[in-house]
Amino acid sequence: MHPTLHVQRIAAEGKPWVRDAVLFEAAWRDLSAKPIQGRVLQTSIAHALSTPWLRRVRTHGIGCIYAGTMVGREELEGPFWRRWVRQWRYRRYFAPFDQVIASSTVMASWFRRLGVRSERLVVIPNGVNVERFQPARDEVEKRDLRARLGLPAKGKVAIYVGNIVPRKGVHLLLNAWLKVIGNRQDACLVMVGGFERPTFMTRERMTELTGYQNAIRAQAASPEARCSIIFAGETSRVEDWLKAADLFVFASEQEGMPNAVLESMASGLPSIITEFQGMPELEFGQSGREFLLTARTEEAIAAEMNRLLDQPDYAQQIGKNAREWTCAQLDVKTTIQRYAEVYHRVAHGG
Repeated sequence: MHPTLHVQRIAAEGKPWVRDAVLFEAAWRDLSAKPIQGRVLQTSIAHALSTPWLRRVRTHGIGCIYAGTMVGREELEGPFWRRWVRQWRYRRYFAPFDQVIASSTVMASWFRRLGVRSERLVVIPNGVNVERFQPARDEVEKRDLRARLGLPAKGKVAIYVGNIVPRKGVHLLLNAWLKVIGNRQDACLVMVGGFERPTFMTRERMTELTGYQNAIRAQAASPEARCSIIFAGETSRVEDWLKAADLFVFASEQEGMPNAVLESMASGLPSIITEFQGMPELEFGQSGREFLLTARTEEAIAAEMNRLLDQPDYAQQIGKNAREWTCAQLDVKTTIQRYAEVYHRVAHGG
């Protein structure tokens, strides 16, 4: 990753409701048995199960870094005391960290509202490997990729990358797609992502997720969809699917700085993004130039998809601007260098 960094991943197994505690205990035991010089612990977890172990790590003399991945929901309603308790709880959760990294200015503002002081905050946008994710060299490469992936040779291909879960707005995307394919007999929508998603969930929420996913499968198999929806599953070669596509759609309701969007932009795809909780103000570029921002409704999504499909020159320009933006502003090499600077500063007490 970086010539001055050595990264070690610490994993742990266990039931979902105890896995985090087991994970941080494993981290503590590993770090406490080694020299502290030059070591830091980074995590994206901050809650009651992690706090006691993080405090031990800090007491041992090892710096701790939190890297944010999601902007949480605002709790504007309810009594003042409930909001005060929430803020107190989060201050306690984030207290063990020397540095809190936000991937966008919007996320940084959210952390401040939770009580994280500005001097402990740093904004480092997620980066993308612009060498791995890039447009197809020419139509020949694109045609060959489609043949290998089982996609139509000439029809338009829209793509979504992400898990099949309610938060990602897959149902909105499918409803919008049914409005798009009326006069597009050879078009298809590719869904790259898995139905399986192990996470910290209750049995009731797992049941709800299963029902949601079954409904998605049924909708995709309906006569109205006309066999135009392809579930590609999880893959280690996302870049091939992006190269083979013509446009990218992302209808999530809550995010941090989603890598799927960065990867589609680096691949030169015109990207339609709905307004989500945590939408970066600056990091994606400018709406209408590097990407298209639209309302989170099936009608609005369908309208933007039709516009890109009907205006290929316009779509191509948006994709070209997106590629140039990611190369100039979001190259992962720059991101790693900035992370390295934070690691060294925390590791040496700066």
